Amino acid sequence: MPEPGSALPHLGEFREVYHRVYREPPYHEDAADADGFARQLADHAALPGFAVATVRDGTALTGFAYGVHRGAGWWHPRAAAPAPRRLRRRPLFYVYELAVVREARGRGHGRRLLDRLLADRTEPYAVLAASGGAPARDMYRRWGWTKTGELTGPPHGVDLLALPLPPLAHRPDRQGETG
Repeated sequence: MPEPGSALPHLGEFREVYHRVYREPPYHEDAADADGFARQLADHAALPGFAVATVRDGTALTGFAYGVHRGAGWWHPRAAAPAPRRLRRRPLFYVYELAVVREARGRGHGRRLLDRLLADRTEPYAVLAASGGAPARDMYRRWGWTKTGELTGPPHGVDLLALPLPPLAHRPDRQGETG
């Protein structure tokens, strides 16, 4: 279950996984980019509505997904156009990262991480950014995410994707539960 601030005690582990994933093509990020990610993660972990899901191989972190609640009217500051009408006046859950190290891929970890991350969200939509050159973009599309916009500036070719989230009472893992 995602827990607020739980990334902070293991920030170095998250930085290392990020660096291992994002130094690969098409990203080619370096150690300075990984340091920037670690600072951003620490800042986001302090925000209300922060959530993280992780996967481990024994004690080693091999993947994670995290995001933050964004209030009604928020839209990505680098979006090329305003939010689509259906997203404009609604709170969103913005998925900042999904990262799984190469040797742990192909086992369903990415899907399970996102499913766990989004399972208890109350926002009507989740949104994320995906590079058009990354295999993950096609994976998100197969999972039902749809293009809702694009980002400006480098890196170019990054799409904003959205996924409608069913009300908690209608989610498969909640069938038969009462409030």
